[in-house]
Amino acid sequence: MNKSLAVIIPVYRSKETVRELVEAIKEEFCTTCSYHIYLVDDGNGEEIRNFLVAHCLQENVTLIVLKENYGQQNAVLCGLRHSLAYDYVAVMDDDLAHPVAVLKTMYEKMAEGYELVYGTPEENLQYTLGSRVRDGLFHWALSCPKGKRVSSFRVMKSEVAREVVKWEKAFFYFSATALQKFQNIENVEYVPVKSTRSSGYTFGKRMKLFMRILWYYCLPFAPKKSKKSLYEVSEVYPKLMVLGGSNCQLHALERAKQEGMYTVLADYTTMPPGAAVADVHEKISTFDAEACLDAARRHHIQGVMTMGTDQPVLTAAKVSDALGLPSCLSTEQALYVTNKKYMKQRLQEAEILTSPWMLVDKNTTEEEIAKLTPPYVLKPLDSQGQRGIFKLNTPQEVLEHLEETLSFSRCEEALLEEFYESEEVTVSGYVSKGRLIILTITDRLLYPDPVHIGVCIGHRFPSVHMGRYEEIRGISEGLVKTFQIPEGPFYLQLLVGEKGIRVNELACRIGGAFEDVMIPWLTGFDFLGAVIKNALGRTVDASQYYDFRCDELEKAASVQLLFCHPGTIVSVTDKKIIQGLPGVLDSGYNYQPGSTILKMENATARFGHAVIVGTKDTIGQNIQLFYDTLSVRSTEGMEMLHRLYPEQ
Repeated sequence: MNKSLAVIIPVYRSKETVRELVEAIKEEFCTTCSYHIYLVDDGNGEEIRNFLVAHCLQENVTLIVLKENYGQQNAVLCGLRHSLAYDYVAVMDDDLAHPVAVLKTMYEKMAEGYELVYGTPEENLQYTLGSRVRDGLFHWALSCPKGKRVSSFRVMKSEVAREVVKWEKAFFYFSATALQKFQNIENVEYVPVKSTRSSGYTFGKRMKLFMRILWYYCLPFAPKKSKKSLYEVSEVYPKLMVLGGSNCQLHALERAKQEGMYTVLADYTTMPPGAAVADVHEKISTFDAEACLDAARRHHIQGVMTMGTDQPVLTAAKVSDALGLPSCLSTEQALYVTNKKYMKQRLQEAEILTSPWMLVDKNTTEEEIAKLTPPYVLKPLDSQGQRGIFKLNTPQEVLEHLEETLSFSRCEEALLEEFYESEEVTVSGYVSKGRLIILTITDRLLYPDPVHIGVCIGHRFPSVHMGRYEEIRGISEGLVKTFQIPEGPFYLQLLVGEKGIRVNELACRIGGAFEDVMIPWLTGFDFLGAVIKNALGRTVDASQYYDFRCDELEKAASVQLLFCHPGTIVSVTDKKIIQGLPGVLDSGYNYQPGSTILKMENATARFGHAVIVGTKDTIGQNIQLFYDTLSVRSTEGMEMLHRLYPEQ
């Protein structure tokens, strides 16, 4: 049995018992199922909130802080609305009165087909007069099945939670709401544990509560809808800042939300795809470390991350350093893997083979450039998306293009390299305690443009260069040591040509070709989950993964990065149709009908993507069917899709 479980714990005036309870649930369920704990701080104040953040906010735990004390039932309603993605939802008290072992029994009981299972103490002296009156009320007025009892300790199917959270009246009581529609319930009796605190419910208060239940649930003239919310949320923890909200970062925001995190998106564009998912969208540049730091302070974030893009790696490190947040890289380390000047200098010092290079600026002469052998590759030192990268044939052309290249950079210098006739290979891996685990080696296929070079149109797995695996692994491991990368994602571009393998550039991030989708399918390693854990300072267990020979696998994968001929889009094949094709794991469009696509000059002209998988025998067929199905039509009725890479 592996149904996922959410556990809601309303917290009121409790600290140490909550910590013990979280640990007990972790111990009982960590090997049983996918679980998540939602602590609902019911207006306890700063002291208890800080304790919960410091001592209970571990992996699989979300803390929801309410603005004031709204009462246990409203806190439960809040927790239910946050936990609807799970198969089963449990509710239990915060004072250890509800044994976790009994929760496990109730969870297992759900497999017998019940909609709702209540944990109820044995009927002994603790079965008070108030409890007897409550049970009588539920049997008489609320149709509770004969012989069944209700309590604050329960496990329900997600369908029950989804129905219950629709309640809109001014008073909410869980069992009264649930029993209106769900009658297939069961009890699990247990020997009660003495509560660590006395109950706040006197007999008089119980009677007042029961009268309210009668009023709102049994009388037809009760108010139909509340004029105000039954609760207001002040804050949600953990808080994760994601730098960038394009399709490349969208999965990070979606994953964080699935895991109960509050997400702050930093992206200067008006409506990036990630804005629809994030809790807050800060319209700031991911290059602007000061603006991102200010936003991180205001939102009290616990971690910051990015993926699929280079320069925000440096911003994330700067923010983490300034706020004392977890980070795999220091600001200095991040600079060396995001700025090509420092990267090339370190490669040169370590005598790692790379193309001959020099720095150029507005004072550089043609004679100085001529010391390198043409053709040349001109690049910004700190840009991304292949902006400002040109293949040029003469020193004069270099100087003519220099201003445009520098326009994409914050530096006054640019990198000039000798062009190396080669094929490109990408290594994706994860560094665990200084040890590199190679996850995939792929061929990086490029847009066929003689001037605007380096624009990726697809990744092919396995690489055709797997015969050089040991050499590739040796270079990769050497770079991890040279750049002193202690932990986290590793991304490397290599040039494979007649004069050997040269290092093009490296990065400490998940690549921009949706490796977060492809790699888990190929290897089982939760790449994106590991990076999110890194950002929050959580431990990543990579011990079960090992370097493997990709050519021994039957699996094959292809990442298609799509481009179109210039024009205005009038229609695109519905993404649901594309997602339903054999082998299509993921797809997305960067442009919609009505958008105009300009001539390709860098990766920003990319129309969209698709991650397609299969076996070595079927991958080609899956790619072919994908291209036969996808259509992007212009206002003139012409097919705009540029079919660049249909083969595997």
